[in-house]
Amino acid sequence: MSDRRFEVALREVARQGGGEVELYTARSRARKYEARENRLDAISFSDTLVLGLRVFRASRMGFSYGFVGDDADLARMAKEATFCAESSDPDDAYGLPDVDAPPSDISLYDPAAESVSEEEKSDFTQSLEAVAVARDPRMKRVRTASLQETVSDVSLMNSRGVSLRRLESRYFAFVEAVAEEGAEGQTGYGFGFARSLRGLDAGAIAGEGADRALRMFGAVLPKSGEYRVALENGAAAELIEVLAPSFLAPQVAKGKSMLANKLGERVASDVVFVNDDPHDLAGSGAEPFDGEGVACRKRELISGGVLRGYLSDSFWGRKIGVGSTGSCRRPGGKTPPAVGASNLCFPSGLLSPDNMLAAVGNGILLTEFMGIHTADPVSGDFSVGASGIRIEGGRLTEPLQGFAVSGNILDLLKKVEYVGNDFRWFGDIGAPSLLITQIAVGGD
Repeated sequence: MSDRRFEVALREVARQGGGEVELYTARSRARKYEARENRLDAISFSDTLVLGLRVFRASRMGFSYGFVGDDADLARMAKEATFCAESSDPDDAYGLPDVDAPPSDISLYDPAAESVSEEEKSDFTQSLEAVAVARDPRMKRVRTASLQETVSDVSLMNSRGVSLRRLESRYFAFVEAVAEEGAEGQTGYGFGFARSLRGLDAGAIAGEGADRALRMFGAVLPKSGEYRVALENGAAAELIEVLAPSFLAPQVAKGKSMLANKLGERVASDVVFVNDDPHDLAGSGAEPFDGEGVACRKRELISGGVLRGYLSDSFWGRKIGVGSTGSCRRPGGKTPPAVGASNLCFPSGLLSPDNMLAAVGNGILLTEFMGIHTADPVSGDFSVGASGIRIEGGRLTEPLQGFAVSGNILDLLKKVEYVGNDFRWFGDIGAPSLLITQIAVGGD
């Protein structure tokens, strides 16, 4: 694959004194549709081109970005990137990645994305609202019913001969439904992700949003105490998301990770496994190569409760002596690439939802944390609001709301007794339900 822009970038960097060059280019087409009050309420279109240029020389790195991509834009980027490199502190860890294997041939693009009409997308979005409201007489409206389509063409080239390209299509649908009965109101969400519109089920997404709202009517405050808890898969995914930064090499090296200096140690119960799996196409973070061209591959981070590894790009991999794990991500056009997870997941277990409730016996099905992202990133301590449903005799009874849960992230992982078979992706975080033997609840 040849790219004239890359040839221009090489030439312009040479004019500025030379160095190793990496050019990342992403062209995206995004469409968003929103429905409200039985009509299409808003449509937004955007077509963007983003370029990121990194220059390495004398153990220094410089970065610049652009949104035009013509010769003048690339000349400016080369000048800025070389200036930044000259102005930065040297570090032997800087440099292009050592690429030792080609990326796997996985397809993130569904050609059907190009054949979906604007009318189909509009009708789909309106159906999210219609189905949610029709679910029950108590369903009154939706706050949000939206569909977002993104089709991207990404390429990466560097002066060591790396030349990569990927096409990607993404469809996210979301509904937030409102139910009312007397003076009480409840909300619920439903969502879906697929590589084409035809991979989304509007009825299932809207029905999920409505059912989540309806199941919370008559919620009460539980008594304070210690409870056996089943974390619904969505709540379990929230827990894994909070843990995500602690796997990143820069956080570990800086002592800002609750997993720092614990490699090879037991950090969770023996039924806990956490992977980063960029090849699972059902997760929205799937990709064949990372933000600097290293082949992505599945990484085992926690296995049987033991911490097995961290995630790193080439810079931080050199710093901590593990090499790149193909975990360089592009957070946005205006910032250099950084270490990040792709698809972080807790794999599925064996216990069905009914058997999970039976194993709890008497306790709580915790359906949602409120503000779990505020957990201390170093200690793992948290105290946040939560919602759930009481479990009595292995059966769901009354909904619970307005209570608090507190504890420590790693302590919770050490108290995981069973893993459910209801694994689900929540964007780029995936999890099944989990049974926690004990959690502190602050209620009545």
